[in-house]
Amino acid sequence: MKANQTWSRRDFSKAVISAQLLLASGAFTLPLACAKTKNSETDSVLDNSQQETLKFAMDEIIPANNKMPSASEAGGVTYILVIVAELPDLLPLFEAVIGQIDDMSNDNFSKISSEIRITILKTLEASKPELFKVLKDFTYESYYTNETVFKLIGYELHPTGTMGPKMEPFDDSLLDRVKNLPPMYIKI
Repeated sequence: MKANQTWSRRDFSKAVISAQLLLASGAFTLPLACAKTKNSETDSVLDNSQQETLKFAMDEIIPANNKMPSASEAGGVTYILVIVAELPDLLPLFEAVIGQIDDMSNDNFSKISSEIRITILKTLEASKPELFKVLKDFTYESYYTNETVFKLIGYELHPTGTMGPKMEPFDDSLLDRVKNLPPMYIKI
């Protein structure tokens, strides 16, 4: 199904639920993030134009700064291409997101100013929150499961069943003010 075709309520619900289950399970997070994608455009699930729109949309959600890379610099587009290649039922959902963005920007999303791109994404969020949520959630997932970002934010990966990071001792004096407040509930 292409982005400009109409979806049945059932098709859309199935795609959204599949995406939410994928995000909630975390089962594909690291294996898919580390997988290699195909090299040529003909092998890719999204064409160059769609990938360009996706790149600029992701970079407006997580832009680069002097310390951190943007979402696309951290491999966000590649991450989504791998997920869509592994779970082709999600392709129509991403085509719909990209199609909406392209329609709202007259097919020149990558060539317009950042301010207009942000306005378009805010409009998408307000008018089609379910589509924007897919873009936002996958952008965050691709970014915060990237090992480069782990290092930049100081996150240490500890497998389940291990002790995990050593925590600093908690300073109980931080709670003194709250402990001295009067009750904010009705005693029965």
